[in-house]
Amino acid sequence: MLPEYKRKSLDALKRLEGLTKKVRSMVEQDEYCTHILENLLAMEGHIKHARGQVLESHLHTCAKKKMKSEKDYDAFIADIIRTIGLSRR
Repeated sequence: MLPEYKRKSLDALKRLEGLTKKVRSMVEQDEYCTHILENLLAMEGHIKHARGQVLESHLHTCAKKKMKSEKDYDAFIADIIRTIGLSRR
C-alpha cells in the first residue's frame, strides 16, 4: 500500500477503534439512543473512508503491475470490478 493511503487508512481505523470503545460504553451505560446512532454513523464514515483509501492505493499500485498484456489487462479489469463491488457493500 502506498504510504499516503496507508497513513490515511490507519488514521481512520484508529478513530474507528476509539469510537467503537465509546459506543460500547454508551450502550453499557444506557445512554440516549440518538447519541449512540450518531456515533454509529460516524463509525460508518470512517469505514467508508478507509475502504476508499485502500481501493485508491490498489488502483495506483496494482494497475501498473497488471497492464503488461491484454490477458493481464482483462484479469485486472475483472479484479477491479470485483473490488469496487466489495467496496460498495
